Amino acid sequence: MSQRESMRRVRLKVFFFFFFFFLYFKNENFKFQGYYCIRMSRKFEAKRKAPAKESKANPSKKLKAKEVAPREESEESEDELDVPSSDEDELDQSEDELDGSNSDSNDDSDDSDDSEDSDDSDNEGDEEEEADEGQDENMGNGMSEEDKRKQREEKKKLKEERKMSRPNGAKIQDIKKIWEKLRVKAGVTPAERKKLVNEIWDQVHDCVKELVLKHDASRVVQTIFKYADKEKRIAITKALKGSYVDLAKSAYGKYLLVKLLHYGSAQVREDVHNELHGNFRKLMKHKEGAYVIEDAYRDYSTAAQKRQMIREFYGSEFAVFKDHKKDLTLADIIAENPDKRPFVMRNLYETIAASVNKGSIGFTVIHAAMLEYVKNIDATTSEREDFIQLIVEQFAEMVHTNEGSQVACRILAMATAKERRQLVKSLRPFVSKMAEDEYGQFVLITLFNTVDDTVMVSKGFTPDFKENIESLIVSKNGRRPFVYLLCGPTSRYFTKDVMDKFAVVDELKKNTSKKEDDVRRLELNKAFSPLILNAIENKAPELLKNNLGAQFIAEALLYAHEVDRTNAIEAVCKAMEGSPKDQEDHLIHDAVVSRTLRALIQQGHWNMKSKQVDKAPEADSTFAKVLYSHIEDYVAEWAQGDGAFVIVALLETLESSEAKKLKKTLKGHQKAIQQSEAKGVKLILEKI
Repeated sequence: MSQRESMRRVRLKVFFFFFFFFLYFKNENFKFQGYYCIRMSRKFEAKRKAPAKESKANPSKKLKAKEVAPREESEESEDELDVPSSDEDELDQSEDELDGSNSDSNDDSDDSDDSEDSDDSDNEGDEEEEADEGQDENMGNGMSEEDKRKQREEKKKLKEERKMSRPNGAKIQDIKKIWEKLRVKAGVTPAERKKLVNEIWDQVHDCVKELVLKHDASRVVQTIFKYADKEKRIAITKALKGSYVDLAKSAYGKYLLVKLLHYGSAQVREDVHNELHGNFRKLMKHKEGAYVIEDAYRDYSTAAQKRQMIREFYGSEFAVFKDHKKDLTLADIIAENPDKRPFVMRNLYETIAASVNKGSIGFTVIHAAMLEYVKNIDATTSEREDFIQLIVEQFAEMVHTNEGSQVACRILAMATAKERRQLVKSLRPFVSKMAEDEYGQFVLITLFNTVDDTVMVSKGFTPDFKENIESLIVSKNGRRPFVYLLCGPTSRYFTKDVMDKFAVVDELKKNTSKKEDDVRRLELNKAFSPLILNAIENKAPELLKNNLGAQFIAEALLYAHEVDRTNAIEAVCKAMEGSPKDQEDHLIHDAVVSRTLRALIQQGHWNMKSKQVDKAPEADSTFAKVLYSHIEDYVAEWAQGDGAFVIVALLETLESSEAKKLKKTLKGHQKAIQQSEAKGVKLILEKI
């Protein structure tokens, strides 16, 4: 055989081997196809190797070879098909090893397989049952109904026997029957529940530790801890003490550990925290332990405990020495020991990267770690660029927490124009949800305040905003990004804490944003104002009935930039038509609507400090004229009731001819107005 033919044969075998492996790995039903392919490949090889002269001279031998070959080939193919199962185990093992590949030299010894093996050993019976079910399905084809029924009964019997043969099998089956009654939330009296808890406790009090790693028994212990008295809870925690790390790594035990944190006392939580100390970083890289750390950090830790958890991400020194410089921030540590900065920042980044790559970017604890990292990033190095590339594809998953939104705002402020385009693209499908989020709204405002490419922002966000604008402008959080575009960072809508966050962003963006803030804001104002005014035009009555919507209408009609407000103004004024006396649900009876109308008539908001109206740059008396034309027949009723201050504003704003006409109408009802007790009547009488 020539070298060329030999290589060709090797390549062919390698190709078919991996092809069979793929089919076998995906579905065992492909086994038959695997046999067939092996036979075809061997026939092809035999045909290629056979000398041409011999095949012509003795065709009977060739036929004989064809008849004998299938048996030998099928036997060999079975051996080959057995290979993938062992390779599959090696693949699982390698994946588990890769989970910890990002840890530092002190963490390399951590192996998550231990806990998984313990879970697997507890549930080998379940896997056997699943295998039996698959075999029964295959064997059931072509059987009669009676045979199938007998087969099911036999399988059920074997399943029960298998369960009973496990360690504590009989005990588990007994307590599960009681647990089925205990876990029902409704219809069980406290006395009955206490009795059921005691019945289970009598059987499990001496084997709690053995039960918590089993998937069914673990749920029983969780329920007991939930409904047990203080004495039993203490007994359970004592039984499990020293095993909290193993519980955190267990696929089933982790749920019990969270229950301990949830229903346990402050002392129990402290004990759990102390025992997990030194393992926080390792657990964050563990697929089960990460969820325990997240719940512990988010819901069950004090401020000091949270700081300690994050400090462990800095490196081994902070994991071993718990109280060493515990009150120092990362910035303080770096300032005190500049030589440690590369090591601490690298350890922190590796922990963050490992969690992000494993899909934990939405965790609050990771956001807190990210915030510490971002606060200390050196923008002149590759740290900023590496971090942005790490999070850019999952950027939207960070904005729903306080720490995560701060990270997102800082990154947007520090990013280059190219990086901002990538970040904006990542956020594009979620802008409406971000706007309505308690923390996501600030990320959206920061984006408006930093990204110079306003055309890209407006084109990218308009489709989503157009679909949801009516719900956004009546949302407490959803309207704020638009209020920012209309009014800027005003104290009417943003607290001092929020203004301080804006100041941080302004400082960080000095070297990355070129446009003036007002120029950028007005460009986006002009781009999104048509959507806002169109919503007001179509839904004016509904928006005015909502307090937040009524407030927003005032801002939109006052501060929309370089757009035609005519139709929106007409829609708002038309909603004011009708007699306030005859209509109990007339909009003027709403105090917020009254204030909205006054602001629009006066062309701005009243400033308490300067004692005058701060007029909007593009506002005029158009709204006052249109409103007067719609309520002209009812101005006397307005003057005697909840619309008195609106009439005062009209008297102060309307031009002389219209003002004279209004005064004349009011003088005709002067006696009725004098008898009214409504606020604002005295001012009307003074002006007429």
